[in-house]
Amino acid sequence: MKSTRLLLAFAALPLLLSACTKVPAGDRRVPAASDVQVAFGLDGATKGLSPLTTLPVLAQQDFSVSAWYTPEGETFCGPESESLPYFTNHRFGYLKGADEDDSYANHAWQGVRRTSASLSENPVYYPLDGTLSYFCYAPYREAAGGPALPDFTADFPDFAPASDIALGDPVDDADVIARLPGYLPGSPLLCVTPAASAADQADFLAAPPVLDKSRLDAGGQLSLDFSKHRMTQVEFAFNYKGTLANTADIQESVRVTGITVRDVIGSRYFYFTEEGPYEVGCSWSDAVSPAAPADAAAYFPQASYTLSAAGGDLKTYSLGGLPEASGNNHETVSTPLGILYLLPQTHRIGARLEIAYSIVEQHGVARASEVVSYELAETPAWPEGKRVVYLITLDIPARGVVGLSAVITDWLDAGNSNHPGEEAPELFY
Repeated sequence: MKSTRLLLAFAALPLLLSACTKVPAGDRRVPAASDVQVAFGLDGATKGLSPLTTLPVLAQQDFSVSAWYTPEGETFCGPESESLPYFTNHRFGYLKGADEDDSYANHAWQGVRRTSASLSENPVYYPLDGTLSYFCYAPYREAAGGPALPDFTADFPDFAPASDIALGDPVDDADVIARLPGYLPGSPLLCVTPAASAADQADFLAAPPVLDKSRLDAGGQLSLDFSKHRMTQVEFAFNYKGTLANTADIQESVRVTGITVRDVIGSRYFYFTEEGPYEVGCSWSDAVSPAAPADAAAYFPQASYTLSAAGGDLKTYSLGGLPEASGNNHETVSTPLGILYLLPQTHRIGARLEIAYSIVEQHGVARASEVVSYELAETPAWPEGKRVVYLITLDIPARGVVGLSAVITDWLDAGNSNHPGEEAPELFY
């Protein structure tokens, strides 16, 4: 099946609103619908951390489902199939019955319609014959709009993502396919662009595709695997080296007032894979830039993300400064905006951290202010599904950064006991 799919993919047929059909548009068969709803079970499988902390929270966020229809029930985009779009970017969520508690022990996630005030059913139904193949991501996004995105116009005037998670068409360009290792022919692309504001960034999840299912499979309720984080969670912790004034007249402290992650990759493709017959998964693209997919030499859009607070103080306590450097005694930036959800990547030359801090006296008046930077290319890559905490030591006398280390651990599920997880080895440098 794999080799046949590759032959079809490289045939470079025009994309006529279908995955990889060879049937002229006017000859397509509209399937008759059954009375079996398309529904999914998650069985506690989400491992998301804010905003997808638990199944109840995912029920509020909802997820997107797109389905392709294979009339003869053969394999998706297989040698004899004519896979056609059946529904695209349908919103799925959970409608709790009046007699159900919040445990979500017995649940079916079905098509819903959500407004600001209510949630109602919006089901979709299996066809009477043939099969459906599913491609799902969370949280749900409309086809366009969404939070404010980074401005790429300086380098890419024609590149403007419609959303922070945007569903794209299947790939029909053989050269592009050749740069997507393991690409499942006929499957859609997702363009992921972290929102400009930390408050709007999403813990992006995507399930491996579910292929070739009929209304008779699993009673119409299939299981999705949303157990893997697809982004990198980036956090910061600080201490300082040096001596601060502590007299009867002046008590100094150190306040971090801003953190900018500058010129990192700001938009990437995420795609669905098949390494062998029904060995399906997902992957990030390293060789296809969303700004110019057909250009193999195009570099990826770059963006900068800033953490700042209205009061100008990112640390936990308003007074007292940061802990004096001793081993790895660092204080985490734990304001609501102290976490970034960014794209997994290896850092390029020019990507850097910029830290703005002030030495202030007891009334909050700044006695000195500095902006210091550190090259991210000298730090480890950001792995998918990991938590990266930068431990930063500010050198007060030298007005710079005396040390920076990265601790990389598994991104745990913040209290969801279904996935205890194990911490990966810590990496220091």
